[in-house]
Amino acid sequence: MKQPLIWTERIRSRALVWTPDAHWFINDPLGPLPHAHDDASEIIYIAAGQMDIQVGASKQRVGPGELLFMPPDRYHNYWLVGDETVCLYVLVVPNHKHARWRYKDFKPGAFEGHASLKSAFAPDATESMPSDERIATHVRVLPAGEATGVMVESVKEKMIYILDGEAGIEIERLSGAMRPNDYQHVPATHRHRIINTGATPLRYFEFVCFDPTAPAIVRPEDAHLVKA
Repeated sequence: MKQPLIWTERIRSRALVWTPDAHWFINDPLGPLPHAHDDASEIIYIAAGQMDIQVGASKQRVGPGELLFMPPDRYHNYWLVGDETVCLYVLVVPNHKHARWRYKDFKPGAFEGHASLKSAFAPDATESMPSDERIATHVRVLPAGEATGVMVESVKEKMIYILDGEAGIEIERLSGAMRPNDYQHVPATHRHRIINTGATPLRYFEFVCFDPTAPAIVRPEDAHLVKA
C-alpha cells in the first residue's frame, strides 16, 4: 500500500488493501462505487485474500496468485470474502484524462459477458495470459544468475510486477532492488533490463501497455507523408 500511484496518460496503477473491518478498499479515494472504464482495459491481481468480483454479467471468486482481466466498458463491483485482508494490484490502460470512471448511464453491453481469469502460477502461464490490444500480459521466468537483454519500447509503457524471487532492475541510469509484490513503471523510450539477483528462479509480470485511441506518432523522417 506504501508503493506509489502510477499516473501517466497511458496508464494508472496502484496497490489497494481491504481489511475485514472495512466496507471498501481503505486507500481508494473513489470509495464504494461500482463503475466502468470507457474504452479502457483493466487487470486485477490478488496477492493475498479472496474477493468476489462482478464483471459484466458474471461474478467470480478470485484468490491469491490469480489475475482477472476486464474488457473495456464493463460494469464491475467487489465484495470481500472471508476474514483475511485483501491485497490487490490494479492496472488500467489507457488513463483517459476526462473519462476515468463511469458511475451511471452505462454503455450498451456493460452488463454482458465476463472477465478472463487465470493463475500467474499455472503450468502454461508463461505461454498465455489474458491480454488485449491495450494490455499485453506476460509471465516471465528468469533463471538464477541470469539477466534479460537491454529492452526499450518506442510508444508503449511497461509495468514490472515481481511474483516470486529477487530482482535487480535498471532503467537508464537508475537501478534498484525488487522483491515479491513490488512493482515498477518503465516509461516509453527508456532502456531497461532485469537481473535475477536471487538463488531461485525469478517470476514476474511484464505488462506492456498501449493506448490505441491516441494519435499516431509521426517520426520526423515520415513527416512529408502526413497530409495537411
